[in-house]
Amino acid sequence: MSSPDDRRALILVGYVQGWLPLLRRTVGDLRVIIIEEPAVAYARGARAHLAAHWPDCDLYELDFRRPMAADLFHVWHPDLRIQAVVPVDDAGVVFAARLAQRLGLPGAGPASAEILGDKFLLRQVAEAGGVAGPQWQLVRSPADAVAFAERVPGGLVLKPTARAGSSGVQILRDAAEVPAGWERMVAPPEHSSTRFPAVESYLAERRMVGRQYNVNLLVLRGEVLFRNVTATDVAPGTHPVPVTETIDPDLPPAQYAQLVAEAERLIAAIDFDTGFIHSEWILEDGVVRLVECAGRLAGGPIMMMIGYAYSYDIVAAYLAVMSGEPLDVAPPAQPRSASILLTKHVRPGLVTAITGVEAARDRDGVLALDVFVTEGDQVGELVSLPSVAARVVTLGRTVAEVRRAGEDALAVLDVSTVPSGVEDGRSGSAA
Repeated sequence: MSSPDDRRALILVGYVQGWLPLLRRTVGDLRVIIIEEPAVAYARGARAHLAAHWPDCDLYELDFRRPMAADLFHVWHPDLRIQAVVPVDDAGVVFAARLAQRLGLPGAGPASAEILGDKFLLRQVAEAGGVAGPQWQLVRSPADAVAFAERVPGGLVLKPTARAGSSGVQILRDAAEVPAGWERMVAPPEHSSTRFPAVESYLAERRMVGRQYNVNLLVLRGEVLFRNVTATDVAPGTHPVPVTETIDPDLPPAQYAQLVAEAERLIAAIDFDTGFIHSEWILEDGVVRLVECAGRLAGGPIMMMIGYAYSYDIVAAYLAVMSGEPLDVAPPAQPRSASILLTKHVRPGLVTAITGVEAARDRDGVLALDVFVTEGDQVGELVSLPSVAARVVTLGRTVAEVRRAGEDALAVLDVSTVPSGVEDGRSGSAA
């Protein structure tokens, strides 16, 4: 870590590059300390990226998922003047909650954090709390999953209980697809920066059919201060990768109320204290059913979308709540604008050219456009969020308007690939 610093510190548990622009606008004079696992910090290039873009931010490498890691950190650093402890991704939720408790700071609460970090525990507690979900079962082998699929028709979902970002999740049509789906699920992630627990357990769930939504809540001592509903579309096929996120100011009030009510029922069931809840739901035949839930800010640029759509700095409000400070301005109840996130995935192969980036960024309504590949990269199948080649976020008056703007920007952006091993010729990009 850097030389002694007497400023109050903000502890971020987990390193995600996408957080940095949001946080730099809101941390003020706070000292920022990022805690990350050594292997993940290396795979994500954390130290080099921070040196180039946020040199006064300290990176502390620690295996924070080990038992008692938060207690040891507290003992090792008794002189740190910590103002807030914030989990950046799912893996850091338990550590952040435990450290916050040791410090007497606001947090999710260790028991609630443990539930949020384990999809098996979450299913058990949610069900006991009256939260609807699919039929599910803990499975230990392909044979268990086959038996489940034969007993619960309509397709199934296989998922690891302790991973995030759709890593390992498989959507299967029937029992015949289980053996191959199981092998894909248990295989190490294609991207080295994706966390992969040493010991895993797995769930089989009935495949739900309906529109997917995420509900985002800012919570203070169990009281909800802010509510947002965002519609989600996932890629077709076996990997449920989110490819579209939409904030609609004209969402029917009854539907909004139904989704929010179930999310609030969930936070009561898990006894969540203080922080941000990002929960995912499917509206199936009029019933809101739980998919998953995370105890941290929404991933990707959803927080930026919320900020613009509501004309409200939701990240600053979150940091204030986690610091035990009052909110200067009450959060708005409804969005004032529409916003959409669209992703672009290209045909697998070698990236040979990328054109139209700046032209796409200059299109009307574009808030942000990010390209995640460079010439010479190998692009694989769309199996998780790190497989996406690019994404665009737009803002406007209606969902139709922002969708047109996003599609227009992605049409201008071209990422050309050739199949691996092909030396000449190109195949065009595909959204």
